[in-house]
Amino acid sequence: MELRSIEAFVRVAELGSITRASRDLGIVQPALSRHIQRIETEIGTPLLVRLPRGVQLTLAGRRFLQHSRRILQEVARAAEEMNIGGDCLSGRVVVGISPTLSSLLTPGLIERCASTYPAINLTIVEEFTRRLQTDLVNGQVDLALLTNPPPNRALRFTAVLTEPIVVVMPRHSRGVSPVVTLDELASTPMLVTRGIRAMVDEQLAPHGVCIEVDCEIDAVEAIRRMLLRGRGASIMPISAFRKEIDDGLLTGLAVGGVNLSRTIMLSHVGDKVSAAAHAVMGLLRAEIDSLAQRGLFSALPDTSSHWAQPQQRGLAGAA
Repeated sequence: MELRSIEAFVRVAELGSITRASRDLGIVQPALSRHIQRIETEIGTPLLVRLPRGVQLTLAGRRFLQHSRRILQEVARAAEEMNIGGDCLSGRVVVGISPTLSSLLTPGLIERCASTYPAINLTIVEEFTRRLQTDLVNGQVDLALLTNPPPNRALRFTAVLTEPIVVVMPRHSRGVSPVVTLDELASTPMLVTRGIRAMVDEQLAPHGVCIEVDCEIDAVEAIRRMLLRGRGASIMPISAFRKEIDDGLLTGLAVGGVNLSRTIMLSHVGDKVSAAAHAVMGLLRAEIDSLAQRGLFSALPDTSSHWAQPQQRGLAGAA
């Protein structure tokens, strides 16, 4: 199995479209499709379902995507370790992380940096994607993890993570169905950040649906506290509320009939990356990989068998 084929599969899976992946990778669509077909032939099962608009991962495809990411991360880390000596690295590295990821990644990243590169002075900046993109271009941030960033010729992007977006609400505010229909999503007021609202509405547009907003709150912790107090519903990347969902404090629900997700890009300006920043990039990938292996970015249990349930209006007790 060729590394290039694995890279092609990961990009198609992250973008949900062979057409978009073809443009992004600079590979013609027939050649990109052949890469995917070779993998499917080797492992003996389909990885993608071709839809009228894009593609969707099969169950085998979701599993293979996890393995593929780990393979690419290991290759990247091996290359960095061969080219960068860690013992004498020093300097200041400023890393920008979005609020939905910062509380998850920051503690482990700081610990890894302190133990592996004690002479590196690591600074963490928590901002939303558009502000971080500006900070990168202006030289105020060396590296940033951006969520579905718009194109920018000045920046280099490397996809490091794709995770599902789910509806989150207080415990006991939902019946037996573990899936939110598109009708329910369009009729239930949500507590959202501006960035998540724009991203979700863009992905819902082909379905003729947009989310109903109760209140825009650009503070993830405030939304968390409101949900824990039994107030409202939200729509967020799974990792932002994974602990509360797994602990039974909040309820997480998949959205049926659409593959809502976000892609996290590790970004920096052109080739202007110091050796210390390169080292921190490796630490970031290692921390994300560690969290992924613990299931923090994994989808909720497969609920495709429930998608055909009759649609309802609103989520009982959510608002």
